[in-house]
Amino acid sequence: MRTNMKNTLIAHFLLLALLAPGCQSVSEKAASIQPLAENTPVPPYQDLLSRARNQSSVATESFFINNWAELEDAAKGLEQTSRLMSKSADMPENKKESILAVSSDLNREAAKLKEACKTKNEVEVNTQLQKITLKIRELRIN
Repeated sequence: MRTNMKNTLIAHFLLLALLAPGCQSVSEKAASIQPLAENTPVPPYQDLLSRARNQSSVATESFFINNWAELEDAAKGLEQTSRLMSKSADMPENKKESILAVSSDLNREAAKLKEACKTKNEVEVNTQLQKITLKIRELRIN
């Protein structure tokens, strides 16, 4: 009986250890759609790129469950993140021109996504989410 209880405790501990990181990443993604304070220094480029990826993921998940308010917040966050990318001091010099162009495109797509959210235009939201995903992919520096 003691062995069964010990095994049960170990199994519960392992399950908790496996589930905890998933919960943390969800809260991190949710926090990523909150706007950054306008008077704070511009974060490093890689941080902004990760933020954009998280915002895009939150937007996609929000669309899937019809959470229009969160989807619009994610779109607003993407607008801000794309603006900040163009101001990042540590973007690679050899990719600067491309990053500036693509981050400007991303800003336009995020604005279109925000407008599509307001009218709950599912077809347009889907189109914009696809474009945003591709733009974020283009912003990788690898």
